[in-house]
Amino acid sequence: MKTIFLRQVMPAAVIALGIAGALTTNAMNVHSRTISSVQGYVKLNPQGTSCEAHDECSTVNNGDICTVGMDPSGAQLFGKNSANQCAVEIYRP
Repeated sequence: MKTIFLRQVMPAAVIALGIAGALTTNAMNVHSRTISSVQGYVKLNPQGTSCEAHDECSTVNNGDICTVGMDPSGAQLFGKNSANQCAVEIYRP
């Protein structure tokens, strides 16, 4: 009797655990992307009080500075600080 029950219930339990694991992994990936993604701005003046929005960048330091068009020779992009100035160094996603 036990083996019949296990043969019927085990596949359903394995499928349920697989689906739960897949959903959890996907939710974690989406959450990590939204946390590190920030808008990149080009400074229009040296103080950074006037800025123009460009590409999406990351707050995670991977060693590559975020630039316009992700081109290494492009202008450096900055994130905004609490004073709404473009002064925060940001990185390529």
